Amino acid sequence: MIKRTTGRLLLGLLVTTGLAGTLNNSSLSQKERKQAITLIKSSRSEVLNAVNGLSPRQMNYKTSSKDQSIGELIMDMVSTEQICSAEIKIIMDQPAKSEQRLKIALTDDQLLVNNNYALCKTGSMAEIKISWKDPAEALKKFIVLRNNFIKYIRTSTEDLRNHVASTPAGWIDCYQYYLLLADRSRYFAEKINKIRSLPSFPKK
Repeated sequence: MIKRTTGRLLLGLLVTTGLAGTLNNSSLSQKERKQAITLIKSSRSEVLNAVNGLSPRQMNYKTSSKDQSIGELIMDMVSTEQICSAEIKIIMDQPAKSEQRLKIALTDDQLLVNNNYALCKTGSMAEIKISWKDPAEALKKFIVLRNNFIKYIRTSTEDLRNHVASTPAGWIDCYQYYLLLADRSRYFAEKINKIRSLPSFPKK
């Protein structure tokens, strides 16, 4: 009788604290995983479609000496994405601090609407520059990075929500960091398509 009562009390405590029926209550929900993976995939496709079939002449075309070519935009985009990917790992290797979530001012949707892509400057890594042989090499790395992002978001049981960092975009958690990286590449795809639509853009 005592054992049965004790068992019921323990079960009650588990239910009350939300620990029953889950191995990791702080891992991402299926809805969060789907949102991130959908954005990562769609933005990847937008970038690849934007540069598909471009000749070297088109890739190097500039509207002026002050503007970046499509090739330079691609190399800068992937360089930042690789640096930010390494930075996320550094943040995730540190202890989670759930109390810092109070510093986050924007929801996921508000963050994406905000269009603030000033990322990857939370520490000394801001000074790192990654150079590529050419845009093709950068694009290969981009595809590898995105495949790794998708695999990690799909399978990770880590607590991305309670690993928080201060960035020029504001206080964000690591899940939001992935969302912003994906959304940032959509912005680059739009810039590339605008260059391609210019009357002066080479036909081939």
